[in-house]
Amino acid sequence: MEKRILSAQADYRVTPMENIADTTAPSHNIQENIHRYYADGEEYVRQNPTKSALVAGGAGFLLAQLPLRWMFIALIKLLFLVVKPVTFIYAISKLVDDIREARVE
Repeated sequence: MEKRILSAQADYRVTPMENIADTTAPSHNIQENIHRYYADGEEYVRQNPTKSALVAGGAGFLLAQLPLRWMFIALIKLLFLVVKPVTFIYAISKLVDDIREARVE
């Protein structure tokens, strides 16, 4: 059983075993994937400019409705809550390292 995958640049035939091999391979070409997605996005915008403009306007409207000031204040409060425990854990880890070094000497 063979699947056909159509791309903007090429036509690929992928068998089920090739598909499995592709998912187990490490993704060392992330930059190529990003460039491909960017090019696909550009092509979509060129083919559908009105739809793209409406989606961008809608997304901008929704972002403008977000309570950014309150989100920023909540983030600052969260950071202040986290600073003390993180500092304490860091100090304890340094103390343990110093004790281990003292035992070695």
